Amino acid sequence: MMGRVKSISRFGLFVTFLASDLSQENQARFDNISDDFLLTGLLRWSDVPRGEKFQRNDALTVTVKEIHDDGKIDLRVTPENFREKYDNILARTGKILQGLRDQNRKGSKS
Repeated sequence: MMGRVKSISRFGLFVTFLASDLSQENQARFDNISDDFLLTGLLRWSDVPRGEKFQRNDALTVTVKEIHDDGKIDLRVTPENFREKYDNILARTGKILQGLRDQNRKGSKS
């Protein structure tokens, strides 16, 4: 699931993600949670690959490592194929830009 770095502390990275990204089993642990609700989990420094540099608002692919009884969520980084990830993002962005160009052409002809 995709998450975004909310803050950086001495414990690790606090990452926010959508509740809808959780499995049904993990969603059942929370009462009255809606799919568009943002949850925050901790990605501990010991679970971060060496040499990785993160800043606030960076996007990460994470998975739930553990949900504690008090509702705290531990996360771990999911290894990802860099080229595949950004190829998909660039392809989607290209389609959006082409759609906007087409709309602009139609609007300027009127």
